[in-house]
Amino acid sequence: MPELKILLAILTLVVGWAGGALPLLKDRRGRQQGWIGGGNAFAAGLFLALGLLHFLPESAAAFSSRGSTYPVASSLAIAAFLLLLLLEHVLLPEAAHSAAHAHSGEGRHSHDEHDHASEAAAASPLVLIVALSVHSALAGLALGVDTDRVGSILTFIAIAVHKGTAGLALGLALRASIVRRGQSLLLVSAFAIMTPLGIILGMTAGALLRPDAHVLFDASSAALAAGTFLYIGTFDLLQDEFLRPGRRWAKWILALAGVLVAALLALWS
Repeated sequence: MPELKILLAILTLVVGWAGGALPLLKDRRGRQQGWIGGGNAFAAGLFLALGLLHFLPESAAAFSSRGSTYPVASSLAIAAFLLLLLLEHVLLPEAAHSAAHAHSGEGRHSHDEHDHASEAAAASPLVLIVALSVHSALAGLALGVDTDRVGSILTFIAIAVHKGTAGLALGLALRASIVRRGQSLLLVSAFAIMTPLGIILGMTAGALLRPDAHVLFDASSAALAAGTFLYIGTFDLLQDEFLRPGRRWAKWILALAGVLVAALLALWS
């Protein structure tokens, strides 16, 4: 299992960096294809179902086994959700907010989103990096503490789709900004490494903590992951995709497919 987690950490690093670096390294503006929206919808279904059917029940069971009668798992999940909501929808400047949610521009919307990205990156690239990186790290932590092999692979698929499209939005924003290419690549690298760092933190804590502390750490991390996954699935993916016209039935079906795949995991667990 550690070997699998290390492989997945490397793959998330590559996906995140490639998504962010591609617009910076190509001379022409990359065209975001419609299939990205379908991938986002499928990933959203995975995130929602993994959060509610996998991580949250595991966390609640762990806290109950420690004698807790208070819904600690649900409280931590809500706290994670509200923290990400605060970072991305309250503290993030309006222009940077637009860039952070320009994941899968289609057709006539791509030019407007590119303009928003230009404003955002020129005004506050570091704020945009922080906003995109926080839930990347929390999602990586979820993958690091997950002890189920199939669950880890499904979590990786959801993270990889989101990481790649978020990196693409970030790369477009930085390319349109006044930030130099070398500095932009460093910022993209900082964003890309956050998920692997979360994975390594989860793995390391599991290896170093005493059994009692390990149980509480895993339970808390799973609860935070549940809230993070609910946030990403709703505000980061479904909201963005269904506000855009076209392919709504296809996106809904793909979101349902993601839920069903994760629901099958709950049957096997």
